[in-house]
Amino acid sequence: MRNLALFPILLMLSSFAILGQAQESTQKQSLILQFRQLTGADQVNLSINLSTEDVRQSLNSIVEKDPDLSESQKKEMMIEANAAYTRIDKIAKDFFANREVLNKLSEHVIFSLYDSTFTEPELTEIIAFYKTPTGQKVARFLPRLSAEAQKGFISAVLPKLQALIEPVSKAETEKLEMKIAEAKVNKPKN
Repeated sequence: MRNLALFPILLMLSSFAILGQAQESTQKQSLILQFRQLTGADQVNLSINLSTEDVRQSLNSIVEKDPDLSESQKKEMMIEANAAYTRIDKIAKDFFANREVLNKLSEHVIFSLYDSTFTEPELTEIIAFYKTPTGQKVARFLPRLSAEAQKGFISAVLPKLQALIEPVSKAETEKLEMKIAEAKVNKPKN
């Protein structure tokens, strides 16, 4: 009887614990969203360059490598393999066409990254920083950093590479042109 009396109390305590975790999670989600908005990271464009061509090759290989099939059977089975590939490819294309599912998956992945990287107090501090003029300047700068670094790297490397390649390329071109001229002179007569 005493256990029955303790059950509602335990149930109530566990409900408060779950409610507390839900509120904490909601608070952290809100902080993550605020951080992403301040930094411009709320508009993430994730893409996957996926091809099912390896599936086609695998199916075709099964047919091609079977030593017990005659050529006519192989042709017939190749039609079956291509039909199977078409069905598999359609499933993949339909999956990637469903933007709602992909958006939910990408948001889950992004939230998990922020959630595992930052604590609530850290998010609060970061948000406070990004609300400052310096934080806003950083937020405008960071998205351009990779592209600007790439351009600067190309500008620095390209002249040095050209200086190395140009004389060798010129010499190699001259050698090739001489060999072509010699080949034309020494052309065997049919």
